[in-house]
Amino acid sequence: MSNPLRCVVDTSVCIKYFIADPLTAKVNQLLGHLANPQTEIYVPDLFYIECTNVLLKYVCARMYTAAEVQTDLATLKSFPLRVVSTADLMADAVSIALTYKISAYDGSYVALSQQVSATLLTLDGKLVRALAASSYNLCPFNDFQVP
Repeated sequence: MSNPLRCVVDTSVCIKYFIADPLTAKVNQLLGHLANPQTEIYVPDLFYIECTNVLLKYVCARMYTAAEVQTDLATLKSFPLRVVSTADLMADAVSIALTYKISAYDGSYVALSQQVSATLLTLDGKLVRALAASSYNLCPFNDFQVP
């Protein structure tokens, strides 16, 4: 029996589920693992408002409708993600952010990854570069092989 999938995903990855992109199929494959109750995909609670903000930007750019956003937010909310409060991450997040000169938002994903001992999957090249020399478990989504 294979090991269940266990990771942290950031907004840059998950948003590809809703916004058509060459990586959408791979994201769909990743999120398809949520049907397995042993799958553990973690997000900090700020993930939801970050996704909402990205979709809002598409509406403002007239590339998306408000109705599509509402439908997609309902879908996002239905995913059985493991949500961790940023209140439980903020002390580590700020330390990581100060050390690596990244945002506290990004620091919260890194802190969560460390807290749950799971790989952080991201498409944020700036974050990947900032943490390249660190011991944090971060993987560019392009390099990740979905089981």
